[in-house]
Amino acid sequence: MKVSTPHRFYSLDLIRGLAALSVVFWHWQHFFYDGVTPGVYNIQNQPFYALFFVLYHRGWLAVDFFFSLSGFIFFWLYISAIAERRVGAWHFFVLRFSRLYPLHIATFIFVLIVQHWILEKTGNYFVYPCNDLYHAFLNIFMASNWGLEKGWAFNAPIWSVSIEILLYAIFFMACLLCRMRLLAVLALIAVGLFMLEIQPILGRGLFSFFVGGLTFIIYRHVCNGNALPKIFIGVASMTALLWLAAILEMRFEWFWPRLEDALRSLLASDWYPYVPEIIRRATLLTLTGLLFPLTIVSLALAETLRGHLGRRLAPIGNISYSSYLLHFPLQLIFFMLVGLTGKGNTFFYSEASMLVFLEC
Repeated sequence: MKVSTPHRFYSLDLIRGLAALSVVFWHWQHFFYDGVTPGVYNIQNQPFYALFFVLYHRGWLAVDFFFSLSGFIFFWLYISAIAERRVGAWHFFVLRFSRLYPLHIATFIFVLIVQHWILEKTGNYFVYPCNDLYHAFLNIFMASNWGLEKGWAFNAPIWSVSIEILLYAIFFMACLLCRMRLLAVLALIAVGLFMLEIQPILGRGLFSFFVGGLTFIIYRHVCNGNALPKIFIGVASMTALLWLAAILEMRFEWFWPRLEDALRSLLASDWYPYVPEIIRRATLLTLTGLLFPLTIVSLALAETLRGHLGRRLAPIGNISYSSYLLHFPLQLIFFMLVGLTGKGNTFFYSEASMLVFLEC
């Protein structure tokens, strides 16, 4: 029996907000930089490490989750509307830019002013070094990470939104030209994998976005079938087990080192230098190509079966974009204030510093 999809996935809103907070924890290391050079710090002494150790070690992967989530949502909302010409290019891109651009340009101007103030006071920028006219031009047009840049600049976490702009264009054209058939989606995923080799940032976005789109196609197929409850139980169970395994691996490092040893015992010695890279890529693809899509489809199926899931907490997702763009400008403010009070960066090991930062 065909099941209709919800009008809104509240659980996905919630998890989008949690992913944005994950990036904040990952970027906490900024406070230990020596100018634009990564500083030496004790990762285990960071605030609430025992509770959030996964985010301190792998929080950067939340961006890949964002891409997959965007792919799922865009396929859900727009794939038919664009293919059937019910949504035109102007309407589609105005909708996107009207939400993204105002806060982007505001944070860009703020960071530009404050970074040059820090340069005058300390002789160096804070974390991101390429705050010049050329990179200002790229940032104004949201092209900061299209492969034209010479380094990280201004409010650098905007890189993922910069990549999303390209993904929107690719998505729109693919919907018009080939109605986003399964073969086209698989081809774009393959292109993303290839791009990881020559333009890693764009490759990450392309791969994860269209994996998210493929996840929606699978979700829709399951909803059109007759075994939704059984499939949900299987998918949710697999997702839970994989999350448990991933967290245990990050904490105790028990699986991948053993696999690395096994590969060394099986492969010729000429392959030994490549083994760490093979393991690294296998780890990332397991997370971005399997665990993240399973998480999204599990939540979507749960909400389809049970109705609204996480509705009360869904507003957390509404602040995901703002919190993502604002956290580095806030770090600049905290860096200046702590510098003015004469306290060293060891202050940022305290749990109080994290609580005050999150309260802002």
